[in-house]
Amino acid sequence: MAFVPFTGVDALLAEHAAALPQPDQLCGPFAARLAVVALTGRSRSAEPVPDVTAFARAAGSAIWPHDLPGARPPGVPPRTDLWPGLDRAADERSAGTSAAGTGRAVEQLSDGTLAAVPVSGTWTPDRLRVLLDGLTGMPVLPVANVDTGRFVSSHAPSDALQGYLATGADGALPRADWSAGHFVVLYGREDGPGGTLLALADSYPQLGESGRHRQPLPRVATALARERRRTGGLMLVTAAGHRETAGVAVRAAGLEVEWWDNGTPQRPR
Repeated sequence: MAFVPFTGVDALLAEHAAALPQPDQLCGPFAARLAVVALTGRSRSAEPVPDVTAFARAAGSAIWPHDLPGARPPGVPPRTDLWPGLDRAADERSAGTSAAGTGRAVEQLSDGTLAAVPVSGTWTPDRLRVLLDGLTGMPVLPVANVDTGRFVSSHAPSDALQGYLATGADGALPRADWSAGHFVVLYGREDGPGGTLLALADSYPQLGESGRHRQPLPRVATALARERRRTGGLMLVTAAGHRETAGVAVRAAGLEVEWWDNGTPQRPR
């Protein structure tokens, strides 16, 4: 039951630790930037990756300029220092970042060296597993747009997670910490005799171990499916030359290379 990291995990986790927490309402740009740092290695170079505000502008993000405590895990204080210069949303429901806008930011701010390949459709555990298996050996980081209420608790005990790996039964694991539409980065997997855990880089240090936690693969599939079909999905961030290969893996899993509608309007940039 060895942990298998995805591409760029060392750079990802180093930048993740330094960047926490996300600015309010900007989980998409936050996750997109982490993936770009990890796959370009530019976090400490002479030309570092732009900040979250730049990703938000490129993605067409819009901010509802009021506190939305329900958009954060319980007890997490607001962070708004990176809001200046961003567009304002017409109302609370239209605040945030569209899936397609998040992908646009990845490609623009990596200077075209990376591709953002969308994955949508009818999510099942089998399809998610086939997709991840098909991406083995490819330089790719999946960014997931999920409903966090479908997860188990980010503080699930280690022995309980090990029990899940052995049996595949997750019904006894504690319930999710919060429920919101959210973006996270998947950075590895651990396969056991009965189940698979996926490692998530989240955007709040109060979740899991300094923002990192593991989730049963079926729970991630359910979180991608969300309550309404085609409102969640994966963005595969990969080298631009692997765009077509990633698309082949998506279709082989019975999924579609199309952006999903997470409820946030697309805004041109």
